[in-house]
Amino acid sequence: MSDNITATVAPGGGEETLARRLIRRQWPFWLGGVLVGLAEIIFYYHTDMFIVVTTGLAQMFAVSEDHLFGIDWVARIYEPGIHWTIVFALLGARLVAVMEGESRGWVKYNWKMLVLAFIGGMLFSFGTRLAGGCTTHHFMGGLPSMSIASWVVLISGIPFAFVAFLISMKMGLGSYFKHQETKATACKHCDHPDNPQPGYDPAYSHWRSPFRWLITAFLLTFLALPIYYGLTGWISGSVNDIGWSELAWMAIPGLLLGIGIAKTGFGTECSVMAPEATFTKEGFYRKGGVPQCTYYMFRGMLPLQGFMTAIVLFNLFILGRWLLGYGSIPNAAGDAGLYWGHILGGPLLAMGAVFMIGCEVRTYARLGLGYSTALVALPGFYVGYLPYTLFKEQIDPVVFGKGLTDFITIPEWAAYTLGGSEQIWAIVYSLFLISLLVLSFQAACSFLKLKLKEVLYHNTDEIVYRPAKARPGTEPVAEPKPVAEPAG
Repeated sequence: MSDNITATVAPGGGEETLARRLIRRQWPFWLGGVLVGLAEIIFYYHTDMFIVVTTGLAQMFAVSEDHLFGIDWVARIYEPGIHWTIVFALLGARLVAVMEGESRGWVKYNWKMLVLAFIGGMLFSFGTRLAGGCTTHHFMGGLPSMSIASWVVLISGIPFAFVAFLISMKMGLGSYFKHQETKATACKHCDHPDNPQPGYDPAYSHWRSPFRWLITAFLLTFLALPIYYGLTGWISGSVNDIGWSELAWMAIPGLLLGIGIAKTGFGTECSVMAPEATFTKEGFYRKGGVPQCTYYMFRGMLPLQGFMTAIVLFNLFILGRWLLGYGSIPNAAGDAGLYWGHILGGPLLAMGAVFMIGCEVRTYARLGLGYSTALVALPGFYVGYLPYTLFKEQIDPVVFGKGLTDFITIPEWAAYTLGGSEQIWAIVYSLFLISLLVLSFQAACSFLKLKLKEVLYHNTDEIVYRPAKARPGTEPVAEPKPVAEPAG
């Protein structure tokens, strides 16, 4: 091990075993990407389709509408049901909190950040209806599936993600944007001028917050009713409807998603924003109050490593099965490869994900961990569905009325336009994805001045909170001393 990052020790002293490290500590992004990629592979192997969660979320909202209030604002479009992958993603994230001995209820957000997260939930939810899926659908499923529409959603959303980031900084909320919080790190750096920790307040107890109890009650109700009827009734996706074996097939990807994301802070929003840091000076982030650790995370392309790991794994599995004749290429965009909805929905997805500090599937993991921003984003999701479900007949002809291309995938378009076979272009596409993955690791080694084994072994906190003398372009300064928490 080089001098850049010191070896880790167990709380009682001595070298920390790998098993204990995996259980008690956060993971590097790439390892979370492995679990997310495996989740997609297992789901695709069983269903010949990638993981879809936005419709399942609407169906779970419809259960509460139907059984609590007797209304059909969402249920008029989405049949009341349960999506077990969502349920087990939350459970997987909660297991992470148990393993690490720490939920994230201790993170304190001011009212502006909570309002912004609620708005983010609304924007994101409505964006999923226009774009025909969330960022998980398009980025973690559509990009591996070589979808033209998914690339359009990505490209159209990137500028707006940056705009949302600017808005957040102008509101004085830049210091809240981190990959993940751990209490030990927040306590140690709470007085560090370059790494503010606004969520850390030793005097704050979420157990004494009436608002926290209210939004937690919303979550528990949202989960309890679908689970109850999913185990005992005949709603869509219930055990009586699909059987226990099918439930297991849905549960395993959910657990992998929840654990992989909760262990790393993996999210599509920070992954696609990381490359922009290459063209942005550190002073810009500091002026906006963004922690130095976030800049180093972005500039070192750490989130992109997890993103591309998951995408490459899933893409190679899709490609292999397709070339061997055992599976099809999933369609992320409907009968036409591109609609106006993809162009219009991408910006809403991007802005919503930034405002929530997490895309939809990351929000599920953050719900399991207990983040307040995720708790307030959940009712925001519900409100965001309503414009679409109440005015679907007026919206659909505009956003899905006319296809903009006759092609579904990039290899299909390339073979027709440039010549060659679709199979060869699919292989070229996979090589392009692999090159992006390799470049993301090269960027970390180059900018952060680390060896590859250090990038692979150490989690994000250990890398971005290194002693100042080990960081690129900095002078040695005294590290902050840990702040003792009050007794009791």
